[in-house]
Amino acid sequence: MKNNGCKRAFTLIELLVVVLIIGILAAIALPQYQKAVWKSRASELQTLTRSLATAQEAYYMANSTLPTSFDVLDLSFPCTHSDEVTTALDAHDACVKDNKYALMLIDWMSAAIFLDGPYAYGGFAVRVEDSEEYHVKGGQIYCFEGVDNLGFCDKLFKGTLVSTWGPYKVFSLP
Repeated sequence: MKNNGCKRAFTLIELLVVVLIIGILAAIALPQYQKAVWKSRASELQTLTRSLATAQEAYYMANSTLPTSFDVLDLSFPCTHSDEVTTALDAHDACVKDNKYALMLIDWMSAAIFLDGPYAYGGFAVRVEDSEEYHVKGGQIYCFEGVDNLGFCDKLFKGTLVSTWGPYKVFSLP
């Protein structure tokens, strides 16, 4: 057998098959990766909400009044004050981190909410006391989502719908 100077190489068909397989694997993996990223971000938001609620409750127990500003709490949060979000979301005080999420003090509730992405206006909240009106217990963390972004609480966290208030649905977490 004589080799006429030709080198062995992949054919165009073989290369196309490899590219097709890589494309299929990427199409399957990318949504799962994005879901994992959002679940990680949401876990961070959940932790911040719990910390804010604990600080709010400690302030309430020490002063017999609810805090109306982050400045009076014994915590510092990785965000900057935002009058725009405070007004838009009818909060006493709000701070925003990189226009990605906001932490808020709203009457008897501490809350954190995503401001962008597929789960915008989804987040977590903790009330200082029980609320029969909203079917929630004080001190327990709840997931909420805007009516338009279905899937944040039930798909990511397997939450159970407990009530609806305004444009939000409230879910208890397992």
